Amino acid sequence: LQGTWNCVPKNLPEGLKESAPLRMTRLTRVLQTNLGPDAPTGDDFMIAIGDLCGKNPSTHWIDIIGVKDRAVSHSWHQDTGISYVGESKLTSSKYTVMLGFPVENKYCGCGVFSHAIKLKHEHLAPEGHNENEPVLFEGSVDDEFIIRPKFSLGQEVLRYRDVDVLHSAPDAVYRKSVMRFM
Repeated sequence: LQGTWNCVPKNLPEGLKESAPLRMTRLTRVLQTNLGPDAPTGDDFMIAIGDLCGKNPSTHWIDIIGVKDRAVSHSWHQDTGISYVGESKLTSSKYTVMLGFPVENKYCGCGVFSHAIKLKHEHLAPEGHNENEPVLFEGSVDDEFIIRPKFSLGQEVLRYRDVDVLHSAPDAVYRKSVMRFM
């Protein structure tokens, strides 16, 4: 699955946003069933997670499952190699946000989120690179440099600037899904 996390029509006047029809009706039902009648709507939930993407996000999200039940070779890449537009990276950085869903309740461990390598310096995509294509890297990385983020209660969300890391599928996937917001 993929689409936009921005549930508000683009040209809707500010005063009418509250009265716009719900887009994420099934997600609203799931949230209310599990969290009660005071749960956020599906639209509000998606926008709240998407807002973590910073200024000028693409508003794209995708549901990633991955290869399960076997180890995989890493394929190190950046999703876009683009992080900011304009003059100040401090005020206009774009972030990738991942919302994880493990295979079992109360899970604490690796395999839900992508593995990453922290770069010493930011790495931007080459001039003219298509923003919708990943920036691929060849070669292997010593195990000591690979960050394997843990999923647990209170650590369900991972946020990073795409130009600061390379990432790849986990060594072994242990998730129902991870939703990537950009």
